[in-house]
Amino acid sequence: MLLPLALTLGTVAGLGSYYETSDDASLAWLFSGVMALKPVASLPLYFHGYGHVLAAAYTALPNWPWFGLLNAGLLGLATVLVFAVLDRLLRSHLRPAALVLVLVVFFGVAWLEHWLWFSHVRVGVLLSGASVLFAAQRPGRGAPLIIGLAGLGAAWLMRPSLALMGFVAVLPAAVLLAGGIRRAAPVILSAVLGLALAAGTAALLQTPTEARAQARDRYFARVLDFDQLRPQPRTPADSLGTAALSLWLMGDSTVVNEALCQRAYVFNAREFFAQQVPAKIMMRAGQLARDYFPLLLALAATALGKARKRRQRPLFWLVQLSFAAALVLCAGFLKLPPRLALPLLDFWLITNLAFVFSAQERSAGLSSTASVALPRGLRLLGLVAVQVVVLLYGAKTLHRRQVLGQEERRHRLALQSIAQARAGRILILAGSNDLLKSLSPFRTYSLGPGPVLVLTGWQSHDASQSQLRRALSGTADQTECLRRLAAPAQPGPAPVWVLTPETAAWLSRRFRFDGPRMQLSPTFGEALPTDSTLRFYRVQPWPAR
Repeated sequence: MLLPLALTLGTVAGLGSYYETSDDASLAWLFSGVMALKPVASLPLYFHGYGHVLAAAYTALPNWPWFGLLNAGLLGLATVLVFAVLDRLLRSHLRPAALVLVLVVFFGVAWLEHWLWFSHVRVGVLLSGASVLFAAQRPGRGAPLIIGLAGLGAAWLMRPSLALMGFVAVLPAAVLLAGGIRRAAPVILSAVLGLALAAGTAALLQTPTEARAQARDRYFARVLDFDQLRPQPRTPADSLGTAALSLWLMGDSTVVNEALCQRAYVFNAREFFAQQVPAKIMMRAGQLARDYFPLLLALAATALGKARKRRQRPLFWLVQLSFAAALVLCAGFLKLPPRLALPLLDFWLITNLAFVFSAQERSAGLSSTASVALPRGLRLLGLVAVQVVVLLYGAKTLHRRQVLGQEERRHRLALQSIAQARAGRILILAGSNDLLKSLSPFRTYSLGPGPVLVLTGWQSHDASQSQLRRALSGTADQTECLRRLAAPAQPGPAPVWVLTPETAAWLSRRFRFDGPRMQLSPTFGEALPTDSTLRFYRVQPWPAR
């Protein structure tokens, strides 16, 4: 337990942690109330139950990074559980010093990125899989089973699909670590029953608003994340809606809604399977080879080691094909970002280690030294190869840390510039997704006092945004809300508009579509030198002729 915690603290203190995507920073801002009237306690897709705790924590101590601390605690639990599994698996095969060295190398090439490139998606998948592995490795014991089910439930509350993915990914390793399907059955069946009960309960308690939000999210994912649907607008309103969705402008429900996705998007099977899928697979394959070559080499080494033994050989290769097929399926038909790819590769490697050092082989009478004995020359060559790979990956990690640190500084300065420019006025923000990437989960970022209305990103179609628009302007309709806020007769100082040229062009087009036109013009006197895409804009009624 001390080793993984020490490695974790060393990583966070020495390299830092940076959000992989803007989703985590957006979630933190929703739970803390930056993007809403007050801290949001419930979201349709994320952090069921956690939201109430986070909202209360942010209300009590708003300057603490509660969202990052929560995810760090859960990732720390997953880290400890995985290292407990590896320690128990390898202890009888390696001397203490060698075991520590192997665990340190595993952390460096297979686990460090989870802390450096932070994401709640990683946390959910890793916690789910690690919890099941920990319980399966200790069959017949009540405490590990309770810990495993509790960890699986904690991952499910973050997002059900993450818990399910982690559970499925570790099923082969769970059977091997338990010593057979019968010994693993109590853990697996308990997990299946728990997931089924949780899904059934969630379905019964789901509100119509949450159901509509999830339906929209599925369509948006097929368009923006999976590249499955292509726009085919039939009317000017459809063209306006598809243009908005391509810019992640999801808050205007009159033009961006489920009906639009059903009407103005088509699935072209021939194009998707003949062009999109191969292109996505080739691109992801290159990224995997570039970013995770140590893990791929480790998988090849374990496959070579297993090929020298005859036991379980057909099952081993079936599992290899299953993992490879899962990666291809995710990469080609869905998406395979690093926050999903590395957890799957981690569990694949743990599965292969369980095959090589399986309980069945130990019980067959093989000595621990015989199971891993290699010629001295081959061992020296392997040691040199490991050192070279670790050094190359270390250099790559340091370069990534440098890039992420520079991005964090630029984005932090941009947020500070916005906070200074708005001076407590209403802030209308669009196209800021990239600005929220690479922020630290262990810092709080502020846009200053006053309401913040965000027009882009998945959070823009959350129910909290409708409530905010109604509170600011008296209407939940986004376009009418923006018109009222930009009107000269609006009481109080004029809002601050921070937009990208693309989102500003779409808003101008939207205002022309129906109702009074509005004029959007950049204010060149105020600029964000740290970010080249966002600009301050002045929005006012179109001059009368």
